[in-house]
Amino acid sequence: MANYVTLMGAEEVRSAANTMMSAASEMRGAASSIDNALERHQRFLDDWLSRFETAMDRLQDPEAKSNG
Repeated sequence: MANYVTLMGAEEVRSAANTMMSAASEMRGAASSIDNALERHQRFLDDWLSRFETAMDRLQDPEAKSNG
């Protein structure tokens, strides 16, 4: 005769673990999305700064304005 022990709440623990794994997956996705957005923002700012520096250089050197 085999003895079996059934733990009360075991199914709830399993369900909670699945919910936590799903939440962790969503959090990884959100972190990745934020990382991508920050990279795009950095590229935008780098491009903007480059164009701003060019504009400031042209203001400092009127010759460059007529040649460029």
